[in-house]
Amino acid sequence: MTGPGTSWPAEDSEATAERPAMLQAAPYPRMPGGGISRRPLHFIILADCSGGMKGEKIQALNFAIADMLPHLAAWERDQEQAQVFIRTIAFATEPWWHIAEPQPVAQLGWKPLQPVPKGLTNMGPAFALAAQALASGQIERRALRPAMLLITDGLATDPPGEFEAGLSALMDQPAGKAALRLAIAIGRDARSAALDRFIGDRGVPVLVADSSEDIADRLVAASLAVSRMSEAGADRGAVARRLFGAPGEVLPNIFDQDTIV
Repeated sequence: MTGPGTSWPAEDSEATAERPAMLQAAPYPRMPGGGISRRPLHFIILADCSGGMKGEKIQALNFAIADMLPHLAAWERDQEQAQVFIRTIAFATEPWWHIAEPQPVAQLGWKPLQPVPKGLTNMGPAFALAAQALASGQIERRALRPAMLLITDGLATDPPGEFEAGLSALMDQPAGKAALRLAIAIGRDARSAALDRFIGDRGVPVLVADSSEDIADRLVAASLAVSRMSEAGADRGAVARRLFGAPGEVLPNIFDQDTIV
């Protein structure tokens, strides 16, 4: 069973029969030689580029993301059903696409993020921008549930109602609601209820990087979570406890058959 608030309806013949034809998963295409082609797993990073991220923090974040990508690429090589695609939204007072088109993780060369002088930490517009990318028709019908990673060093500074509007826009998309959503707080002062609301699962904690040196470790933990929480029958809360509370336990490498659109 998947975690609270993130589960997909169990598949059975009656439910499948009632599902509209356009939502029923098409047969997997075959690769040359008879193998089954990999299913897309879209991973969107939402990176805080506010003024508070200048200097050591943004340098550490860029290093950590560049270090995380090979871990995801190695996991992709070790299994046969998923192909990971990376996109990145940078945000400060306003959001923008740092990597707009989905890039295969194995081919991605990381372009460093840059902070915005005096930029605020407005998260709602970043959620709304991600919602557009996850809207119906924007990702493949065969895609696995997407993953999203929010990284910030501060509390949300959105004007009244803007955080809620952006999060609602994201949750209004089936792919956004079903996505695995993780958050990393850089510094304990950045740990907030807003990050819990973004995650939307009480069993999945906010990862806290107490220092710039911790950022890389937290991103590696997030990459492990993205891979293992995408597997079939994964209880996301149980996976989180195993990854973040009792390292060393490994889940079976089998994927959920549900699609997200």
